Amino acid sequence: MLCKTKKIISDPVKFNKVQACLALAQQAITMRNDMEKDLLNYKEMIITRAGGYDPQNPTEILRRDDLDAATFIMIESGKKGPEMLSKLQKYKSDIAALVPIGDENLTPGTKNDSLESRLPLNFDVLPSEENKNSDWSYGNFHMVPAVGAITIIDKYINDVRNCESMVMDELWAKAFGEKRRQEQVFTKYDVLVSANSNYLLPGEKYTATIMVGAYNDKISNLVINVNGSPRQIKDGVATFETVATGKGEQTINVSASYTDPNDGISKTIPAKPFKYYVGEAQASISLDKMNVFYIGVDNPITLSASGVPASSLNYVADNCTLTKADGVNKYMVRVSAPGKAKISLTAKLSDGTTKNFGTYEYRIKRIPDPYPVIAGKRGGTIAASELSVQEAIFAKLDNFDFDVKFVVTSFEVGIQKKRADYMTASSGTQYLTGGNAVKTVEDIVKNVRIGDRIYFENIKAIGPDKQTRLIGSVNFIVNN
Repeated sequence: MLCKTKKIISDPVKFNKVQACLALAQQAITMRNDMEKDLLNYKEMIITRAGGYDPQNPTEILRRDDLDAATFIMIESGKKGPEMLSKLQKYKSDIAALVPIGDENLTPGTKNDSLESRLPLNFDVLPSEENKNSDWSYGNFHMVPAVGAITIIDKYINDVRNCESMVMDELWAKAFGEKRRQEQVFTKYDVLVSANSNYLLPGEKYTATIMVGAYNDKISNLVINVNGSPRQIKDGVATFETVATGKGEQTINVSASYTDPNDGISKTIPAKPFKYYVGEAQASISLDKMNVFYIGVDNPITLSASGVPASSLNYVADNCTLTKADGVNKYMVRVSAPGKAKISLTAKLSDGTTKNFGTYEYRIKRIPDPYPVIAGKRGGTIAASELSVQEAIFAKLDNFDFDVKFVVTSFEVGIQKKRADYMTASSGTQYLTGGNAVKTVEDIVKNVRIGDRIYFENIKAIGPDKQTRLIGSVNFIVNN
């Protein structure tokens, strides 16, 4: 190596070629670092959505089997899947273009199609009943458990590193006129199983793609068995399908045999278990505030179904209306008259069938009546100076989960003074004093004396349901 270095330094042309290739290699390292940071960021988004890391086991995700985390981040609200695909495609094209075309050319171009086609970044997705257009984001992250989505991103991180390694090989060859390393023949094999989903509902189809890891075109006499039965093989890949039955964890056992191309000896990979889960189709509607719907307010609810992504859940509402709110499957329910409301839930499963989750029934009630207050009091004694500065009568509602407001619309006031006739006045507003008050009402309120009894009666108020209510009275004795 020392002799080679001396020869290069003594040859200005070769030295310049090596320097140029080193600069391109540094660009490749920078590209790989940037792409890897982006992929790690997508991982953290999914992990955070799935509850973060388990406090009891910091190396594990809290909700490993969370089916909504990857779907939410990569497809639905976050829409990071198309972004990730676009960045990976650009990375593949850009890092391939770093390698100049031709033996003597040292200037990279805008494309190197030959190298790009050989780089180990593949974006093909097989079409399915639910993904007829072979959408990459849907094919990789739809209804995939959080731990599975993380594994997929880790696979792309490894592919990104391998792309960098191949580009380094090509740049080395440009600089020194020889390959950096020799191509090796694989000597160890193992069974790999890739399933369309590891969490299924009864009746859904389970599809597993099975192959031998490190497979090359020299392997011969390949046989892959699932649960003891040989599977048809095409291009080194076998496919197994079954309909999900039962509940809970299910297991398939996969083994393989082949003739080793290195020594010609027939070898066997013992059976290995691969697991998937069959869940029970269940749905629920969570009322985020109360266990009834109230007229005149937004009643928040959350729809959910086990094993079904948010985008596949549908509803039909009877005697109520639903409006989408912020958050996955969150809605605001509006009702207009007492009685009962019904919401029916259905969902389209991954195998294309529709599951009916039933109808949920809820009572509809009026908002409870408020009560009137003056100076924060519901009656009793009051000072003349305190009453004379009160602006209005207010309607108050305690111990109710919704933030609702009632406005007093009218009332009658009467006063009994010593040695004087009983005087009354009426108002079509809530005001006792000030520019909005009825003058006869204001005169009574501002001229009370010690010993007077004052009565505020027939107080009416209106709330969010637009219904006028009689809410009671407030009576005082003026004590100083």
